[in-house]
Amino acid sequence: MTRTERQIEDGTDRRVALYAGLFTYAMTLGHLAVNSASRVTDLERIGQEMAPAFSWFIEATSVVYILLLFIGLILLERRFPLASTRWTIAIPVHIAGVLGYATLHIFAMAWTREALAPLLFGIDYRFFEDPVREFVYELRKDVLTYASHFLVLSGFRAIQTHRMEAIGARAEARQTHRLTLKCGGRIIRLEADRFDSARAAGNYVEVHTPAGGHLARITLSELEKQLTEAGIDAVRVHRSWLVNRARIAEIAPTGEGDVAITLESGARIPGSRRYRDRLAAA
Repeated sequence: MTRTERQIEDGTDRRVALYAGLFTYAMTLGHLAVNSASRVTDLERIGQEMAPAFSWFIEATSVVYILLLFIGLILLERRFPLASTRWTIAIPVHIAGVLGYATLHIFAMAWTREALAPLLFGIDYRFFEDPVREFVYELRKDVLTYASHFLVLSGFRAIQTHRMEAIGARAEARQTHRLTLKCGGRIIRLEADRFDSARAAGNYVEVHTPAGGHLARITLSELEKQLTEAGIDAVRVHRSWLVNRARIAEIAPTGEGDVAITLESGARIPGSRRYRDRLAAA
């Protein structure tokens, strides 16, 4: 692993933990408020007298351990990221993970309630009157919590990985004057001064050079940023086309403000009137 790749990985881990943590903690605390208020309302509907503080206590003793266990999920997701872990490893890891998560959550929550309820409310609280039923009941909820939190972490990792890879690719272009292109399962380092043009093709971009083309997983905007960092004067001439200004041989009007651009290689590229101002210096 190169220094740049290590920096990308470390930066991704830190941001996933920070952003996913802030998001999850905010959502969980929101659920605490909603569930506690709903519990109070439900008890009032059926005519049961119960201090509102007790409802908040019941929900809080669950939430506090959910928030603590989220730290463990951060470490687990970092070790076994969803996108890059084989299913033969992921399945046993997550079966063990969810059972461990649920067991810690349920027993910690139960112990806290049984220990504090008599002190705070004068109530002899018994959580495990029917241990099997209570454990299965709580386990179902913990499976959903575990899965949703892990998916949140995975989603933030996908976003941050893409962002950090883009930053790393621009730094690489600035230092080495080479483009970083993901082509299938390969990563190609292409000398930036070989770039002729590029055309958007769905979720990909066709990058053209004198020696041939490459179908890369990148956006035109991100490719343009890499080229700029590498010192190449790339210009957007159409919503689907990017060209190397130094390779332009001729610009000819075609009517209605559009143009036809001919490159030194002989390739003809459409130019939209929307982007005419960017060609003014060509």
